[in-house]
Amino acid sequence: MKLREKFWLWGHPEGRYNHEYGNEKESRMTPMEACLYLGVSNTFMVPVGRKVDRRQYNKSFKTLKGVGWECYKAGENPEIVEPLIAEAADFENINCVVFDDFVREGKFRNIPVENLWKIHDRLQTNEIRPLDMWMVLYTFEFGLKPEQDADFMKYIEPFDGITMWTWKESDVHLIPEKFEILKRMAPGKKIMFGCYLYNFGEQCEATGEKVKWQLDWYLEKIRSGEADGVILHTNTMADLDYEAYDAACEWMELHGDEEI
Repeated sequence: MKLREKFWLWGHPEGRYNHEYGNEKESRMTPMEACLYLGVSNTFMVPVGRKVDRRQYNKSFKTLKGVGWECYKAGENPEIVEPLIAEAADFENINCVVFDDFVREGKFRNIPVENLWKIHDRLQTNEIRPLDMWMVLYTFEFGLKPEQDADFMKYIEPFDGITMWTWKESDVHLIPEKFEILKRMAPGKKIMFGCYLYNFGEQCEATGEKVKWQLDWYLEKIRSGEADGVILHTNTMADLDYEAYDAACEWMELHGDEEI
């Protein structure tokens, strides 16, 4: 397997973050265009409040290895995953779902744990094929108080995998420490790393230096078998001449075809 097959795009509707988070430029790049531009083989598609035609996007993703759709609202209504399962029958590369921003300042407590298990079991035993269930978890949301981490583990258990993200680029140095904590909280779970190519948390450009550091560090964890992949965020700034995107492209050109 080539390394780029372990990389995903965190996809949004094109232009979703024009004139937001300090970005005053206007992007037109679609998720599929960004996958081609960044050289990655998979995407999570996250509409972020926009009404989208999932079938149209799924048709554009035809050449990708893996596709996953966001489904946070299924926590309150597990039936929401049924259309996603049905779509998997038409698009053989749909292989997972993801709960974006799972913690949401404590709102996760409104999701019954039994609902998460119900969703997991339905995704794994449906009539099409097993679909994995992923969670987004930020480094500022765990590793603060041991008792909170211990309580949160019951929410982790129904998930097949955790995606670990660092919201502010100034917190990138915490990644090694937080990863060790997450491994203890999520034994046996798949783990992927989220890598922001725009610094949403501090509403400014990300730096090529910090992006390269993250990708180098994540590569070592993939090589060692400790991590399952990396998610690059996002298509919505990819065509705006920001240095972090150039750094990610150069890094992928150098490493993407390495055999893992």
